[in-house]
Amino acid sequence: MKRRRLIYGTNALISVLSVCGILIILNYIFFKSDVRIDMTEGKLYTVSEHTIGVIENIGGDVEMLAFFKDVGMDRSEFQDLIKEYSRRSGNIKIRYVNPDKEPGIAKKYDIKEYGTIVLVDGEQTIKLRLADHISGGILKNAEEELTNALFKLNRVVHKTVYFLTGHGERDINDELEPEGLGVLRAALVDEGYDVKDFLLLRGDPLPEKDSVLIVSAPKQALSLKEITDIKDYLDQGGKAVFLIEPRSGGELVSILKSYGFAIADDIIVDPSSKLEGGGDIAPIIAQYAHHDITEGFRFATIFPFSRSVDVVEQDGTDTTVLANTGEYSWSESNFELFDQGVAQQEEGDKKGPLGVAAVSEDGDNSRIAVFGSVDFVSNIFIDFSGNRDLFLNTVNWVAGDENLISIRPRAAKEGKLTITKKQTNIIFFFTVVLIPAVIFFSGLGIWWKRRRL
Repeated sequence: MKRRRLIYGTNALISVLSVCGILIILNYIFFKSDVRIDMTEGKLYTVSEHTIGVIENIGGDVEMLAFFKDVGMDRSEFQDLIKEYSRRSGNIKIRYVNPDKEPGIAKKYDIKEYGTIVLVDGEQTIKLRLADHISGGILKNAEEELTNALFKLNRVVHKTVYFLTGHGERDINDELEPEGLGVLRAALVDEGYDVKDFLLLRGDPLPEKDSVLIVSAPKQALSLKEITDIKDYLDQGGKAVFLIEPRSGGELVSILKSYGFAIADDIIVDPSSKLEGGGDIAPIIAQYAHHDITEGFRFATIFPFSRSVDVVEQDGTDTTVLANTGEYSWSESNFELFDQGVAQQEEGDKKGPLGVAAVSEDGDNSRIAVFGSVDFVSNIFIDFSGNRDLFLNTVNWVAGDENLISIRPRAAKEGKLTITKKQTNIIFFFTVVLIPAVIFFSGLGIWWKRRRL
C-alpha cells in the first residue's frame, strides 16, 4: 500500500512539475519574443488602424521626450503603449527624462508635472499631458492624444472644414445640448482639420483649395445667390458634405440632383430597429457598400429622423450608396398621417433596403457626400457604435485624405452584466445550494463506502 502511494505521489509530483516547467518556458519565450495577445473586448492594448496609418506615414524622425520618474505606474503604462508605436516605425525616438535629475531640460520645455510628453520635429513641438491623477497611470485616451499629436506634427498641408451658417444650422460650438455638434467639431479638430463657421451671406467666396464645406440641416431656405455660389464651388472641383433632414432643404435637393443624387421627400420608418434599441424612425444600419470609406467597417450605425438617399447614373460621375436600411423599413411620405403619430406601410410606399448616405465623384476632382440625417452626428448619437468613424471617414475621403480612413482608438468601457431576478435565483440555487450539496453528499457517500471496507 505504501509503495503504491509512493508511486502515485511521485507521478503526481512529476506531472505538476512538468506543467509548471512548460508554463515557465512558454512565458520566457513570449517575454523574449515580445509576443502579446490582447484579450480585451475593444482591443484596448493593440493600437488602432488609425494609429498604424499615421505611424506608417511619418516622413522624418520625431523625437519624443517623456518626463517621468524613474519608477511609477504612469511610466510603465506609457512604456507599454509607446512600445506598440516603436515596433511599427523606426522614426520615433524615445528619450525618458526625470525632471528631478535633469531640471534644465524640464525648464526648457516648461514641464510642471510628471507624465508630460513633448514631441519634437525640427522647430515644431507639441506638448501633451498624459498623466491620470486619479488612477496614477496615464489617461484612457492616451493613444488618441498621442496619435493626433503625431499626425498634426507631420501634416504638411493644413485643410479647413467650413460649416455653413446663417440659416438655423446646428451649433458647432455646443457640446452640451443633445442636438449640438460640438463633439463633432472636436473630433474634426482631432483629425487635424481647422474648423470654422462660414457665413456665405456676407458675400465671401468659398475657398477652393484645401477646404471642405459642410451644410448641416439648415432650417431656412438658402438664397438664390448662395445656391449659385455653392454650385459654382462644386463645379470647380469643390468638396462638400450635406446633411439634409426630412421636410427641409428642398433647394439643396434640387442642386444635388445634377450631381447624381436622388433625395426623396420622405421619412424612413423601420420597426425592426425598435427591437435592437433604436426606434421606428431611428433605423439601425448594418449594410454598407464596397467603398474606400467603408473598407473594413464592421460597426452598426444609427440614423435617427432620416430621409432616403439614392443615386442616379450621370455621365462622368461615379456615385455610390454607402449605407442601407434593413428589408423591413419603408419610405413614409404621408406626413399628415405621420404628424398624427401614425405610420403604417401602404401600397405605394417604397420598401427597404433604403439608402441613408451616398457619395459622388466626378472627373474635376469634385467630391460630394450626402446624408439623410443630421442627428446621427449630434452630441447624443455621435458616439453610438460606428457613427463617429463613418462620418469622419467620409470627411477624410471627401477631403482627399484617404490615408486617414480607419477605425479610431477605443476608450476603455466599464463591463456590466445585467440579470433578472429569476436569473439571480437560479444562480443562487446552483452555486449556494445544489453544487455544495452534491459535493457534500458525494464526499459523505465515499466516506461511508470506505468505512465499510
